[in-house]
Amino acid sequence: MKTKKARFESEQKDRILNAAVRVFGEKGYKGATIRSIGRAAKVNSALLYYYYENKHTLFTESVRMILGEFLETLATRRRPFSNARERLTYLVDCVFDYYTEHPERMRLMALALSSHSNLFAEALNAIVREKVLVPLDVLREGMDKGELRRMPPIHAWWSIIGMCLLNLLTRDLPVQIRVPDSAMPPFNGQERKQQIVDLLVLGLADGQSKE
Repeated sequence: MKTKKARFESEQKDRILNAAVRVFGEKGYKGATIRSIGRAAKVNSALLYYYYENKHTLFTESVRMILGEFLETLATRRRPFSNARERLTYLVDCVFDYYTEHPERMRLMALALSSHSNLFAEALNAIVREKVLVPLDVLREGMDKGELRRMPPIHAWWSIIGMCLLNLLTRDLPVQIRVPDSAMPPFNGQERKQQIVDLLVLGLADGQSKE
């Protein structure tokens, strides 16, 4: 059982990490400062150094927290799958739903993937030591059952996460873009998820297991 002090310190660390996610997501790694994160967390910036060695450590821990929570979400929603489409739909749904609930966290994950791959790798390596990488496990299982084409599961997962994040991060663009002779409809989450799954089934599903 945690002592009162331990609970208080845990709450402070959570508050700092959540503030760091917001600030890093808004300002990027270079633009964020320990002072601005401290202000967002409503704590003295010196306290951040008590828990985290430097900004590098805080960024890595922020990404690690997001990855850990996202993997936990995937694990709790995992179920048996009958075919490739069900398997891919589950993965796409989880990304879209997590983004809907925590857009600032997914924006930071996208930032880490695109601009700070070395720091993202640090966070991912720390997670691998503690948790099963659910999306890779789900994809590997599908390959073993002959539902999905054989390839490194990590490559398939990058394709899925990349397609989902690109669509989600650009969801507000259609109403701002004027393409001659082409109507740009507003973003429809359900429709877009279906389109992504259709494309993934064509590209990843084994020829005998597309439905």
